[in-house]
Amino acid sequence: MSRAFRLGIFIVGTLAILFVGVFVIGQKQFMFKRTYRVNAEFQNVSGLNNGADVQVGGIHEGTVKYISLPSGPNGKLTVQMDMADPTKNIIHRDAVATIRTEGLLGNKYIEISFGSEKAPNIQNGDTIKGELPTDFSQAAVAATAQTKAAAAAFTDDANALKGNFLLKGFFKKRGYNDPTELQKNKIAKLPSRPTAMAFEYDANTIFDKPGDAKLKNGKILGEAGRFLSQNKFNLAVVAASNDVGDTDEDRVLTQARAKVVRDYLVQNFQFDDTRLKIIGLGKSAKPGESGKVEILVYN
Repeated sequence: MSRAFRLGIFIVGTLAILFVGVFVIGQKQFMFKRTYRVNAEFQNVSGLNNGADVQVGGIHEGTVKYISLPSGPNGKLTVQMDMADPTKNIIHRDAVATIRTEGLLGNKYIEISFGSEKAPNIQNGDTIKGELPTDFSQAAVAATAQTKAAAAAFTDDANALKGNFLLKGFFKKRGYNDPTELQKNKIAKLPSRPTAMAFEYDANTIFDKPGDAKLKNGKILGEAGRFLSQNKFNLAVVAASNDVGDTDEDRVLTQARAKVVRDYLVQNFQFDDTRLKIIGLGKSAKPGESGKVEILVYN
């Protein structure tokens, strides 16, 4: 094989590779197709670059041609896109352009919705609305912080419950292997709106001992139970308070008392028990007031 022949093969191969490269790039950039220009305005393009894909219905149908800065500090960035001509038939003027990410850390691209059929079809040079991109990094940091805070709060509550010697007998008698059962159906605070009905009981008439959550007289709760079973309500709360002390043990004790009352009502009366919540208030808010149990009903 002569040197000239080998050189000819090399040149032909190089030209073929160059031709294929130009063709692929041209296809991606729509150099060989009829296109029209569409603009979208954004407050922040968040890493979007010239040449990025533009998708319609999940299909590559355009390319970001140029991103221009606003004329003033209060303006918006304008993203100019070259779109394949056939998309004029499916994109309408009320379509929305959204910046998306390929995967969590992938390249940015623009996705254009179809818009509504009532709006006119899009035309060359039209400007559509742009949606702010989602900052996944900030969202991930916020979600992680919330998860850690919730886990820490739950751990603190669980440790307080497990360390409460006053209620160890209560848990054993009631069959709660894990005292964190008291967290079920718990609400953080009472609703601010007025009640439709309220039932109030002296804690000493319901429970066996001042420092105990063992129920001794459940029948006294019958009036409240019948009301819940015979009337529709949006929310009901069993709220228990203590007459002395406001320590962790006092708050856990009132939470346990509220749960015992809830358990009795659920077991003896028929109603939507998902609407019945509990709260342990600790020490009574009113000075000199004895410990009590309230069943508060809200419409």
